[in-house]
Amino acid sequence: MRRTLTKILPLLLITLACDPEPILIPESQAIADAGHTGVYVLSEGLFNNNNSTLAWIDFGTGLPDSWDAPSGKSYDCFEKVNGRRLGDTANDILLYGSRLYIAVNVSSTIEILDAATGRSLSQIPMSNHGKSSEPRYMTASGHYVYVCSFDGTVTRIDTLTMKADATLTVGRNPDGICCAAGKLYVSNSGGLDFDHPDSTVSVIDLATFSEIKRINVRQNPGSIYADGDRVYVVSRGIYDYDKNDYDSRLHCIDTENDQVIETYDIPILKMDLHDGRAWFYGYGSGGTIQVLDLASGRITDSDFITDGTVIERPYAIKVEPTSHKVYVCDAADYVTPGSLYCFAADGHLLYRIPNIGINPNTIVFCDVPVTLTRYQGDVQKKCDIDSVCCYMPAPGQFVGEMPKYETGDDALSMARKCLEQFENGKMISLGGFGGYVTVRFEKTVYNLPGADFRIDGNAFQGSSEPGVVWVSADVNGNGQPDDPWYELYGSEQAAGRSTQAYTITYTKPASADQDTPWRGSDDREGSILFNSFHNHYYYPMWYDTDTKAFTGTLLPENMHKEGNQWVMSSFEYGYVDNLPNSPENSSFDIDMARDGDGMPVQLESIRFVRIQCAAIGCNNLTGEQSTEVSTIYNLHPHADQ
Repeated sequence: MRRTLTKILPLLLITLACDPEPILIPESQAIADAGHTGVYVLSEGLFNNNNSTLAWIDFGTGLPDSWDAPSGKSYDCFEKVNGRRLGDTANDILLYGSRLYIAVNVSSTIEILDAATGRSLSQIPMSNHGKSSEPRYMTASGHYVYVCSFDGTVTRIDTLTMKADATLTVGRNPDGICCAAGKLYVSNSGGLDFDHPDSTVSVIDLATFSEIKRINVRQNPGSIYADGDRVYVVSRGIYDYDKNDYDSRLHCIDTENDQVIETYDIPILKMDLHDGRAWFYGYGSGGTIQVLDLASGRITDSDFITDGTVIERPYAIKVEPTSHKVYVCDAADYVTPGSLYCFAADGHLLYRIPNIGINPNTIVFCDVPVTLTRYQGDVQKKCDIDSVCCYMPAPGQFVGEMPKYETGDDALSMARKCLEQFENGKMISLGGFGGYVTVRFEKTVYNLPGADFRIDGNAFQGSSEPGVVWVSADVNGNGQPDDPWYELYGSEQAAGRSTQAYTITYTKPASADQDTPWRGSDDREGSILFNSFHNHYYYPMWYDTDTKAFTGTLLPENMHKEGNQWVMSSFEYGYVDNLPNSPENSSFDIDMARDGDGMPVQLESIRFVRIQCAAIGCNNLTGEQSTEVSTIYNLHPHADQ
């Protein structure tokens, strides 16, 4: 599996906790801050998993709003109020007037909420000539909200009609937007062209909504901030895959003449500005929060946190202008729910709210009273399976994390945890080649014309980790997957490019921080490489032997390096976690089934599906290729009625 989107796609910085309510604050410690009623915290979730969330922390109670979702305790107030998920990879939230505006990148929508109730007022689809715009960040002025999108556009939304009324083309892959001196400033990152990013800031006149200038800065500009008559933009440079870090600079732009007047050699990734100071963190800074005096360009505090509190991976920072309390979101390992920290102005920790959401990326203060009422309609269903019959992952960096392994777990309890993941719209990892999961549909899936069922993964362009699909009918009617299995042939089996019945044997390493070696049936050898982001045994700890063999279909090698980037090319069709989720890419036709001799078979229906990782590939940056599975749907749920 790719470690995180930040490692593979550094410019596209990418389920909810079932834990008990957190103990947050001693009774003597007031949480109220400068008259605000509370804070909303947006979490982007995991790329291509439709699990972005919105949490509300009420300063009156000191607790995040929680409710009993079907699979356990949830802090997602959006789903609580609206009865559906927010969407896939929400990047930004803006409170403007009485409304919240949320940019949901992969879903390519702008969600508009009533801030006082959390209720959705409008959902604006963002597209350009029929293609998703991928909205990233927002700012506002007058009665307009402005959205920069990764397709190279800025869209203007009328706050009165809640509709987009104009779109303007700017530079490549805009990755930041702010408003100052009657103008918009948009950082054009060019981030999807890794080795040749953009290096400009577009200046847009608000009155005419037209681009009037482009300012040259350093490569890969991203976060951009307005401060009086100055605009500050972070240029990240080209990501260094050997150092796993950026070589950032901070530019100061004078809004009077729209020229860069100062460049600071400071490793900033994100910051927040108040009273002539910037509280910031870098990408590879190990969680350190620093303070910069903007007038002098001098760092006045190289370690703001004074009590030893450790932030693993800072993902957002917000300073309250009056109290100067500093709020920091910690993404932890990028795949499990992170935390919100609140520090006093002197740098000591006031409180921490754990499990706030996966990859919490934006914090907004709210001043209006908020009352969140639970949705009374039908809750959106997450999957169409009623049992995980068997979960047998191969070793991998996310095995034991998705789902979480705990001491005492065995094959049955891990299978139950997989079912909980599916029921809550979360993802499971199959580990390396051969790892598989077998599930039972709630209802029989009938073989009708066209696609019959759908399985989502988390693939994106350049990151394919394909899994082969097997199907079986419940011929004997006992509800168990003990009848014949048939393989759905994808493009590579159909063209004779796959290796059938390939066997690989993994050996448990002597310690958790060692690579996991493997040997193939053709005498190939390799390892699942250990990395510092996941400090646990990659070999499944509930297995009772120190070696484990898997046999399955091996697809052609699809991992290669382009420049500094590892690329995993997708195949034409027929696999899970191979192409970005869509009705076309993620759906399967039972007519693709073949028997053990490769001959087509005619099945009237199926009840079971098995997904098995079919790739062998590993590198020291993204780790091993491992198929991930999130949701499984019967496309004909009413065919038996």
